[in-house]
Amino acid sequence: MATKSTIVGVLGEKELLLPELVHEALAANGRAKYFFSLLQLARSHADAVDFDAPDLSTERKLAGIDDADLDRVIGESRQGRDDEYRVPRSRCIVDRLLSDVDKMIVPLRVAGPDRIDAQSTADFDRRLAALRARCRPESDGTLSGDAISRLTSSERERADSAHLLVVDLHKAVDGLEASLATDEIEGAKAYGLSASDRPLVGAFVRGVHETEALKFGHPGLGTMATRSGPTLIIENDIGETTAHVLVIHVDELRVVVTNTDVHVQRLEFFQSLLQPFPVEWADTRSRSARELETAGLFYECVGTFEARGREELERFLNHLGSRLVFLIDWNRARKTLREFVRKEASIGLLSWAASNHVGHRGLLEMGGARMIFDAMAAVIRTPLRFGERLDDVLGDEAAAAFLHFVLRSSSDGLRDGRSQSLIRSEIRAELARCFHACGERLLGPISRHAEIVAEMARSLRDQLQGTLVARGGDMRAMAHEAKEREHRADDVVLLLRAAVSRMPDAEDYRRIIERADDAADGLEEAAFLLSRVPSEWSPSLRSGLLEAMGDILVRTADAYLASVLSARRIDVNQVLDAVDTVVGLEHEMDDAERNVIGWLVGEEAVSGKVFVLTSRIAAQIEDAVDALTHAALLLRERMTAAAA
Repeated sequence: MATKSTIVGVLGEKELLLPELVHEALAANGRAKYFFSLLQLARSHADAVDFDAPDLSTERKLAGIDDADLDRVIGESRQGRDDEYRVPRSRCIVDRLLSDVDKMIVPLRVAGPDRIDAQSTADFDRRLAALRARCRPESDGTLSGDAISRLTSSERERADSAHLLVVDLHKAVDGLEASLATDEIEGAKAYGLSASDRPLVGAFVRGVHETEALKFGHPGLGTMATRSGPTLIIENDIGETTAHVLVIHVDELRVVVTNTDVHVQRLEFFQSLLQPFPVEWADTRSRSARELETAGLFYECVGTFEARGREELERFLNHLGSRLVFLIDWNRARKTLREFVRKEASIGLLSWAASNHVGHRGLLEMGGARMIFDAMAAVIRTPLRFGERLDDVLGDEAAAAFLHFVLRSSSDGLRDGRSQSLIRSEIRAELARCFHACGERLLGPISRHAEIVAEMARSLRDQLQGTLVARGGDMRAMAHEAKEREHRADDVVLLLRAAVSRMPDAEDYRRIIERADDAADGLEEAAFLLSRVPSEWSPSLRSGLLEAMGDILVRTADAYLASVLSARRIDVNQVLDAVDTVVGLEHEMDDAERNVIGWLVGEEAVSGKVFVLTSRIAAQIEDAVDALTHAALLLRERMTAAAA
C-alpha cells in the first residue's frame, strides 16, 4: 500500500515532505558518524593490534543500526600490504555510509529555491559523486589507507572527505530545519513538538541564556528542537568548529547526550562539567582517541542520564544548557593559559572559570596571552628565560591566583562596560601586587640561608671550645663540613638572585642575603684556619677568650635567624627585638676580639704562626658578626618601610 508521503510526492507537493525528509537526513547523519568512527578505529586497531578492540555497540544502537555483525569489524581488522587494510565488510560499510550521505542531500534537492540555493545542492551532489568514484573498495574486505582518510578526515586543507561533506550537509540541513520552524520557545526554533516537550526545551534554553553573555558576541549556541516519533531531539551548534555539535535525545525520563568534537581534551572537559549529575559515559571514545595518531580525526562521546522524575529531568537539561558557553574557544583558551602554567593547571583554571560562571571568552576578547605578556613586560624587571613560565617565577599557587584574577576581571569588566584600558591597568596592578607578595616569600630562602649560617656558627663554637677534640673529632673533617655548608648557602643565594632579577622592589632581599652570605664565607674560612692551628696552641686561649667569641657568634646567628623568622610571620615587633639583640651582641663581639688581640700581644711565648692564625680566626668571627648585624639592619629597614 502506498504511504501518505509517497502519495504527496506523486501529487507534486514534495515540499510538504520536508519535515519528514529532514528527520531522515538527521538520522542519516547519526549513522554516518557511526561509520566514520568504525573505520577510524578499525585502522587504529589494525595498526596496533596489541590494544583491546573498542566496543562501538552502544553507538551503533544509538544510531539506529541493528546489524550486530558490525561489532566484530574493529577486532578483526588487520594491516595488509603497503597502504592496504583488511577490513571485514568494507564494501558494505562504505556503500551504507555513502548512501546515508545521499539521504542527507535529499531534503536539499526537494526544498525550493527560497530555502536552499540550487547551486549549493549541485555542489554537494558533485562532491558525493567524486567520493563514490574514489573511495569504493575494489573488493570486499579490503580498503586502502588513502580511502579511509578520504572518508573520515576532518582537515579541509588536505583534501575533501566524506566527513567534511557530512559536516557541511549537517549545517545545510540545520538551516533548512530552521526555515521549517513553526514555533519558538524562549529563542529556540522548534516544530512538531508535543505539549509535554515545551517545558523540557524551555529548561534547556533557559540554561543556555543563563550564561550565554559570557561568549561576548562569539557566534554559536543556536538551539533547534523537534520530535521524531517517541523522541524529543534538541540540537545546539555550540560554536564555529565544524565538527562541534551537541545532540540530545529525550525519551521519557532518559536523556542521551552525544557530543562530537575535533579535540578529545574538550570532550573530557565537557564530561567533567556534568559531574553534578550521574551521567553514564561510554568512555570508548576518549580512550580510543588517545590511541589514534592519525591527523584529521573527530571524536565523539555519548552519555546517558536516567532522571528520577520530570523535575530532575528539567534540572539536568537546564544545567546542560548552562555549560555549553564554556566549550566555545576552549582549546584556544587552554593554549593561552599553557603559556603561563602547566598543562594540568591550565585545565584546572578553565574548570574554575566554568564553576564560578566567569568563563574564558573575556580573557580572549581582551587579547589573551598578549595582554598578560604586556603586563609582565611592564612589571617584571628581567624578561623570562626561554621556556620559563609565570609559575616558575611566582610559584604554582600565586600564578593560579593571578590568572583567576585575570579571568574574572576580564569577564566582569567587559560585562560591566568598563574600558579595556582600565581592565588592563587593573591586571598590571594585580601582577605587581603578586610579585610584591612573592618578594615577601623570598624570606623563605633567606631563612634557609640563616639556618645554614647558624649551623656553621655552632660547629665553629664547638671546635673553639674543644668539645669535638674531647670526643675525638677530626678538625680537618669539620673544616670540610663547613665548606659543604658554605656551598649550600651559595646555592640558596643564587636561587634568590635569579628570582629577584625578575621582581620589582625586591632588591632589598638580594642585599640582605648577600650580606649574610659574607658571614657564611667568613665562618668557612675560620673553620679552615682552625684546622691548621698547631698543637702548641694555648689551652687557656681556647678555653677562655676564643670560647667567649664562639658563644657570642652563636647567639648572634640565632638572633639573626629569629629576626628572619619573625619577618616571615610579619611580626614587626619581634623583628625589632631580635635585631636589637643582634646589634648588642655586635658590640660585645668587638670587645671580645680586642681581648683576644690583647692577650696575643702580651703573651711572649706565642709563636708567630699561632699569632697569625689566632688573630685571623678572631677577625673572621668578628667580621661574620658584623655581616649578620648589617643583614639584620637591612631586614629591619625593609620591614619598617613595608609597615609604613
